[in-house]
Amino acid sequence: MMFFRTKAAIVLTLAFVPPVLAADSPRSTAPKKIIVIAHRGAHREAPENTLASLEKAIEIGCDYVELDVRRTKDGALVIMHDSSVNRMTNGKGRIADLTLEEIRKFEIKGRHGPKGAGLKVPTFDEMLDHAKGRMKIYVDHKQAPPSDVLAAIQRHGMLHDVVIYGNVKTLREYKKLAPDVWIMPGHPDSIADIESLCRDLKPETFDGNVVEWSRSQVEAAHRSGAQVWIDNRSNLDSEAGIKQDVELGVDAIQTDNPAAVLKVLKSMGLRGGAAK
Repeated sequence: MMFFRTKAAIVLTLAFVPPVLAADSPRSTAPKKIIVIAHRGAHREAPENTLASLEKAIEIGCDYVELDVRRTKDGALVIMHDSSVNRMTNGKGRIADLTLEEIRKFEIKGRHGPKGAGLKVPTFDEMLDHAKGRMKIYVDHKQAPPSDVLAAIQRHGMLHDVVIYGNVKTLREYKKLAPDVWIMPGHPDSIADIESLCRDLKPETFDGNVVEWSRSQVEAAHRSGAQVWIDNRSNLDSEAGIKQDVELGVDAIQTDNPAAVLKVLKSMGLRGGAAK
């Protein structure tokens, strides 16, 4: 999804339970509690969208990892936010123009030193394999046939452990292929648009930057049967900011600094265990 580079992913939701109960699905009816989603993984600790960032998010105690999915020239699904490998690897080229074998020859580059040494661009299957039973997945649909993405999810038995973000046309295709999958369109412009989209598409939740949502819009989404998962801004990754998010009535917050947010949530009594 569109995201500020200084943010990461946290989710507050009525329907979710801690990752220690890995078998639970987004359809859980547990009481509302705050769930944390690491945007592109815990990318302050390890390179974004890598197995290392996934593992770090699990170690930190997040509940979801947001991943960007794209398809290579030869039909493989890989994890990469950008349409090219230029920024994240020592290679060059558009993912859609490269084969998986070619992409695998490149190494992840970045500011993480030894933490990023030798890392490769992961496949979607690898991410799902590492996450199953330990972490739920927030799929940001970038460029791939929905049927291919769903096939990978179903191979790993994780249909009820994913949420898929995308445009309305793409999400409509997901729902046609798998009516039970959770989908998440972006922020509608008005209460009327929220209600109309809920009647038409029947999304389980909405996305959107926190500054786009009003209390009345959140309430409209809830009345229509959808949750609201906001993308947090870095200046709101604080006790005061989290309180504002909660008062807005949202069900989810996404942030780029899950470790800091988890610490705040624990200090506020909104997570179990002692703050780290």
